[in-house]
Amino acid sequence: MNDKVFNNEEFNASCEKIIEVLKNDVFANYLGVEFMEVKSGYVKAGIPFSDKVKNCYGTTHGGALYALADIVAGSLACMSGYFCTTVSGNLNYLLPAVSKDYIYLEAKTAREGSHLVVVNVELKDDEGKLLDNGSFTFFKLDKKVLES
Repeated sequence: MNDKVFNNEEFNASCEKIIEVLKNDVFANYLGVEFMEVKSGYVKAGIPFSDKVKNCYGTTHGGALYALADIVAGSLACMSGYFCTTVSGNLNYLLPAVSKDYIYLEAKTAREGSHLVVVNVELKDDEGKLLDNGSFTFFKLDKKVLES
């Protein structure tokens, strides 16, 4: 994220607004998305490893993992100050997603331009083992986060 665009107060306000918006998102709530760390260009979040996200093999369903990645990466993109929409997303399923408590996702801004934001993601288990990785691209809408 470009720190020159926002002072800390504006960045913090954007973060708080995005997290507030997600509190009213039915699907994010169903998955149990929890934000654990938020800073400029970085978000760590997770979902509980529970029966509601497991597939018939007892691992986390790929759709739940993709949704977690899209929600969290999109939230990070929106912290640029503009609401964003997904243009493309790629998730590489490297290992079965099994964990004791949580599936964690770390999202990092790879590039922020005037119209697009690219975010790289890594999903890990409780022990920090890499399960999946990917990249998502978002388009900045004309709607500013702090003006909504």
